[in-house]
Amino acid sequence: MNEIKKDKKIIIKGAREHNLKNLSLELPRNKIVVFTGVSGSGKSSLVFDTIYAEGQRRYVESLSAYARQFLERMNKPDVDLIQGISPAVAIEQRTGSKNTRSTVGTTTEVYDYLRLLFARIGKTICFQCGKEVNKATTGTVSDWLEAQPEDSKFYLAFPLHLHTGHTIKEEIDLLKKRGFFRIYFKQNTYDLNEEYSLPRKKDKVSVVIERFKIQKGKVRERLSDAIEVTFKEGENRLILINADTGEEKEFNKFYECCGIRYEEPEPRFFSFNNPFGACPVCQGFSRTIGVDMNLVVPNPNLSITEGAIAVFRSAKYSTHLRDLVQNAKQFNIPLNTPFKNLSQEQVSLIQKGFGDYTGIDKFFEKLETKTYKMHIRVLLSRYRGYTICAACKGSRLRRESLQVKVNGLSIYDVVKMPIEQSLLFFTELKLSEYDMHVGERILKEIIKRLTFLNNVGIGYLTLERLSSTLSGGETQRINLATSLGSSLVGTLYVLDEPSIGLHPRDNNKLIDILKNLRDIGNSVIVVEHDADMIRQADLIVDMGPKAGAGGGEIIAMGTYEEILHNKNSLTGKYLSGELKIPVPQKRNTEETRTISITGAKENNLKNIDVEIPLNKLVVITGVSGSGKSTLIHDVLYGGLAKYLGMNPPKIGKYSEIKGGEFIDEIEIVDQSPIGKTPRSNPISYIKAFEHIRELFASTHQAKARGYKPGFFSFNVPGGRCETCQGDGFIKVEMQFLADI
Repeated sequence: MNEIKKDKKIIIKGAREHNLKNLSLELPRNKIVVFTGVSGSGKSSLVFDTIYAEGQRRYVESLSAYARQFLERMNKPDVDLIQGISPAVAIEQRTGSKNTRSTVGTTTEVYDYLRLLFARIGKTICFQCGKEVNKATTGTVSDWLEAQPEDSKFYLAFPLHLHTGHTIKEEIDLLKKRGFFRIYFKQNTYDLNEEYSLPRKKDKVSVVIERFKIQKGKVRERLSDAIEVTFKEGENRLILINADTGEEKEFNKFYECCGIRYEEPEPRFFSFNNPFGACPVCQGFSRTIGVDMNLVVPNPNLSITEGAIAVFRSAKYSTHLRDLVQNAKQFNIPLNTPFKNLSQEQVSLIQKGFGDYTGIDKFFEKLETKTYKMHIRVLLSRYRGYTICAACKGSRLRRESLQVKVNGLSIYDVVKMPIEQSLLFFTELKLSEYDMHVGERILKEIIKRLTFLNNVGIGYLTLERLSSTLSGGETQRINLATSLGSSLVGTLYVLDEPSIGLHPRDNNKLIDILKNLRDIGNSVIVVEHDADMIRQADLIVDMGPKAGAGGGEIIAMGTYEEILHNKNSLTGKYLSGELKIPVPQKRNTEETRTISITGAKENNLKNIDVEIPLNKLVVITGVSGSGKSTLIHDVLYGGLAKYLGMNPPKIGKYSEIKGGEFIDEIEIVDQSPIGKTPRSNPISYIKAFEHIRELFASTHQAKARGYKPGFFSFNVPGGRCETCQGDGFIKVEMQFLADI
C-alpha cells in the first residue's frame, strides 16, 4: 500500500462488469482523466459501475453498523482488484428535481446558511412603529438608567399580575406574605403596613421593590441584582417610575413592541418546508388555487368594450360590464385600449372594484357562496388556476418572518435578487462589531457558495427559482457548484458528460472548475465526447472499438498528443481531422409553410415573435439559460399539443400560434428517462412486442392449446414465470451482506 501512495495511482485489475472484457489499467490520482469512445463502448460500465461503485461501497463499509442500516447495501462490482481508490462523488446527467418545494437556494444549501444568518443577526422590525424590536436585559435597563440626569429619583417596580379567581385584596395579601410592602398606583406610593384604600380591579398597580437616586457610574454595580429579582418576580416584566414626574418606562424580556408579541428568530422560522415558518395559507408552496386572471382575460389584445373580460360576456353577468363602463371615466379606466396596455393600478382597480362596479374579486367571492348549484361550480372551474398566494405574495413564508431584516432587507428580498447581485450585497455588507463576530463564519460560507454559482455562469438566476424550471445545463452546473461548495479534498469526482446542455462559451468555465477540483487535491474522472474537454485532460482513455458486445476494450490511452497520433484510436482520427462527418446535402423543397409564434413571454422570453419553417432541420441555439427550452418545450410544444387536442404538462404564455393545421402529430424527445418501470425494455417500449406475441399466439400449436397473446407476456399472470413474477431474477435478502 505504501508503494501505491508513493506512485499515487488507482490500479484496476480484471474488470468484467457488463461488456467489459477483463480490463486492467492504472490511472493517476489527482489528475483529470477523460474516458471517451463510441456510445455503448463500456465507458459508464468502467467509470460508474466499477470505479465509482467500489469507491462508494468502501466508504459505506467504513461507517458504523448503526449508520449502515439506513443506507442501501451495495454490491461489489465484478472486478478482481481495485487499489488506491478514494471515497467517490458522482455528478450524473439527471433531469432536475420535479419537487415544487425545491429551489436553487435549497439545492445549493445557500438557503440553509441564509436562514442561520437571519436567525442570528437579523433585526425584527415592528409592524406598527417601524422600530427595532428588542428583548430587555439587565444591561439594557442599566444603560437606560445611566443616561438619566444625576440625582433623579426612581422606583424599581413590577406590574401586579392578577391570577385567575383572585381578588385585589387576596393578591395584596399574597404580596405581604412574600415580603413586598409597597405598591404604586394613581401617581402615589402606598405602604401596605399602614392604612390605605384598596385599588379597583381596573387600576394599574405596580409593586415597588426599591427606591433609589441616580449616581453616575454606580447604577450597574448597585442595582444589577435588584433588576434581576424584579424581572423574576414580574414574570419577565419591569417598570421604572420617575418619582418626581410619575413617568413610567416599561421593559420586558419578550420580543414585544406596540402590544404585539413577536417570535424570537430561529432557523426554522425562515423555512418554508417547516410548518413553523411556512405561510399558513399556501403551506409554503407560494401558490394557491384561486381565480386565474389569464383565464378571466384569455386574450389581452382585446379592449374592455371588445369583451376582454370573458366572464362578463354572457347576458346573465353583463350588468357587471355595464357598471364597469358607466364608472370607468370617473376612475380614469380606458375602455378602448387593449387590456395588456393597462397600467398595474388600472388592472388592480378592475379586480378590486370602484364606484357601483363590484370588481372581479368580489364577483367571484359572491359566486363562491352559491357552490351548491352545479352550474356555478362548472363556471368557477373554468376560471380557476394556480395563482400567487395573496397572503405571502409568493414569499412562501409567514409575514412575521419577513419583518426580520439584515441591513434593511428580508430573506425574501435577498432570494429575489439575481445571484450576482446577492453576492455583491453580502460582500459589501457593513455590520456592527458584535454582529460581525456572530455572523462572520456564516457570511464566509454564503459568499463562497454564491461565488461558485457566479463562476459557473449562472449569476443571472435567483435563489428562489424553482429547480423544476431549470434547463439541463443549469441543473448540471448547480450540481457542480454544490459539490465544489463542500470543498472536499482527497475525493474521487466522477462526471457523466458534463458538457451536455452547455454552450461552447461556458465550456471553459466548466473546465476551470474541474481544474480547480484537481488542484485542491481531488481525482477527477470524466466520461465525455466534447473535444475541448478532451484537449484539457491529463490522460485520455479511448474505449471501443464498437458498441455493446463489440466494445469493452481499451483502444488507446495517453495524453492528447499521443491519442492524436495513435492509429488505433477512432477518437484520435476525428480529433486530428483524418476522419470527418459529412454534412448532408440540402434538399430543394419548394414548400414554404411555417409555424409562427407571436408574443411568447414565458419565463425570461421577452414577448418575442418567431417563425419556424416546416420540412426543414431547424436548430434553436444560444447560451445555457437563454430561453431555448422555454420557447420549444413550453410555448411551441405546449401550444401545438393543446391545438391538437392533447393535454401537455405545461403551456407557456403566448399571444398566437399559426400554422398548426399543417401538422398531423407532434412528439417531444427530451432528457427525461423513457422507462418508468424495471420491466420496460426496448422491444416493449417501441410496442413491437405486441406484434411478436400476436404472431406466436396465431401459430397452429398455440391455437390448439388455446393460448392467447397474454400467454407470451412477462407482465401478466399466466404468461410470466410465477417464481420471479416476470422480473427475471429473485432477490434474496441477506442479513449483513448486500442483497443477492
